[in-house]
Amino acid sequence: MDRDIEQDDSQKKRELLYGFFSTCDAPLSEEEERSLNPILNALNHAETRYDTPILIAEGGEKRIYKVYDQHLNRFVAMAQSSTAQTPSEQEQFLREGQLTANLTHPNIVPIHNMGLDSEGVPFFSMELVPGDSLKDIIKKLKADDPAYAAQYTQEVLLGIFNKVCDAVAYAHSRGVLHLDIKPDNIRVGQFGEVLLCDWGLARVLDHNGGLGEVEPGQLDANMLNDMTLTGTVKGTPGFMAPEQVNNQRKTEKTDLYALGSLLYYILTHELPVAGESASEVVENTRKGNIIHPRKYRPRRSVPTGLAAVVMKALALAPADRYESVQALQKEVHRFQAGFPTEAEHADLLTRAGLLAQRHRKLTFWSLVFACLLIVVMSINLTIIRKEKQVAEANFKLYKEEEKETSRISGELASYSLLSQNMPNFIYAERMIPLIDLLLAQNTVDSETLQDILSNQAYAFLITQQFNAALQTYEKLKAPNAGERRLIKVCREYGTLKPDDSAVLADRDLARLLSSNYAIISPSTARLIYYQDCRFSHKKKRTAEEYLEVIRAILVKHNTMGTVYNPVLKLSRRPEGYHLDLAGTLYSAYVLDMPHPGQDFNILQPLNLYSLDISDTPVSLVKELAGLKLKELRMVGVLLAPDSSLPGALSRMGTERIILGKGDYRPWVLDQIRERGIELIEEEYER
Repeated sequence: MDRDIEQDDSQKKRELLYGFFSTCDAPLSEEEERSLNPILNALNHAETRYDTPILIAEGGEKRIYKVYDQHLNRFVAMAQSSTAQTPSEQEQFLREGQLTANLTHPNIVPIHNMGLDSEGVPFFSMELVPGDSLKDIIKKLKADDPAYAAQYTQEVLLGIFNKVCDAVAYAHSRGVLHLDIKPDNIRVGQFGEVLLCDWGLARVLDHNGGLGEVEPGQLDANMLNDMTLTGTVKGTPGFMAPEQVNNQRKTEKTDLYALGSLLYYILTHELPVAGESASEVVENTRKGNIIHPRKYRPRRSVPTGLAAVVMKALALAPADRYESVQALQKEVHRFQAGFPTEAEHADLLTRAGLLAQRHRKLTFWSLVFACLLIVVMSINLTIIRKEKQVAEANFKLYKEEEKETSRISGELASYSLLSQNMPNFIYAERMIPLIDLLLAQNTVDSETLQDILSNQAYAFLITQQFNAALQTYEKLKAPNAGERRLIKVCREYGTLKPDDSAVLADRDLARLLSSNYAIISPSTARLIYYQDCRFSHKKKRTAEEYLEVIRAILVKHNTMGTVYNPVLKLSRRPEGYHLDLAGTLYSAYVLDMPHPGQDFNILQPLNLYSLDISDTPVSLVKELAGLKLKELRMVGVLLAPDSSLPGALSRMGTERIILGKGDYRPWVLDQIRERGIELIEEEYER
């Protein structure tokens, strides 16, 4: 009987436990269902998509608000017309939004949405870029703001100008003229973003005279151009070209004039034409009364080369200006690299001066070694003269001294020759023993010694000898801000890699290259990557193992920050490696090294068999330099100049190329086929 009672108690306990742990079959309540799907619920129940508007800018025709997008859970910028009342005026406002949305480029503000609000007012939303307009930056520089002066050096400002040129060149490739390029319409973000905004005056060039249907992806000039602008002049005095002021035919060279005015404003902080009123500025523009830029800023004169570039871009006749935006960019790049610009027609003396400036360190070291060589040779000649006076018994000693003299002279001569092959730390590993030899002479003054030590420490750093670099940096009496940042880098990575003869693990190298600008600059990252590639045989790594490093330097070189960092799609095929970059935002693959002819392609270490760059913003043929590709797919990519494409393909050894149908002119395609390259044209939606 007791056993029966125990069995009943045991059965009740099992039923109680089963009931406690069993899943409830009751359906979820509406509130529970909403809590499980917060994003979907927010989209279904949001009364309005945008709320909490804050006015952040107001111009002549638009107001810009900072609004909260409840669908995307983020703040965006919203543009609304401040003047559009009639349907035709509202239509023109929407034309701007649709035109801008069709221009996809890293330096053109992206459009997210367009429509009518609850009151029927048209709007379009776009990227909210924190930071300043270029006009605000120049205003601060003109007021001698020390923080802005330290952040926005001439090199940084020319980099901003180059990105604006990239945006305009892309727009021209799509047949679009901006016609209102000015500092107010250029936004500069906190992390290097540069966006060309306000395409309200833009026009689409109608190359077919309005005949025929517009294919999908192409811009319809009849629909997107402002039909009400006929007979009126719109723009900003000082940045409008003479033909724009005179309401004559506008071409790509109209924007080139505005870019010249922008470069003038960056260099002088003044407009290229003077006037007490807007009408006087317009009249001086019409007459071509340009004030030479070197008349401004006596404390910091405008370089002759850039002044000549500006004056050519601001020529009264469009035919006298540069042929294209790329031609203007090339001139600025020549100046930045230390070469004379074509516009200045430099004489021999000017070219020699620029050569010396490009190689200041090289010139100094060459002179030092020449002096050392002269001193050594003088000493040895004295010894030789003395030895000649010694009897035959000392002849053997004389021969030994002569041999030693020859050795020392040859060593110094070889070091002198080596110094000619060291442009800007490209041959950093050879610089280090050269500097050691120089320091051993004890012939340099204290100020020069600090400069030499800084260069040696930097050479150690970019060759991943972090502990040696740290020891050298610690010898500096007063390191500057940049050197102090690099000291922190040396401490961190010297701990990770105590042995200077080893190389960093790929993950650590990728992290170093991904560091933001406050830690290492893009130029330092390029040199570290370049040196690592030169001595990659130390690791004997595969392409897959090196992929994270490639991705890090791509993001750094393209100045994308850390937000955009997609996984690279590398696959091994029977014939070799294939890399798929289709649809990514990478536009630059070539590292511009300080010395001509030594540019290095980031993708080179992968030894690719084939590459796909379809639907990417790559715009220049030069970005393919240095690659050896048997197959290349680039549907929807328009490279300039297209006349250089056949030659570039031959140099790469390309056997097969896949292009978008209609992307290139027939004669370019014929030249590709004449070189024995298989050419395939694919249909695609533009």
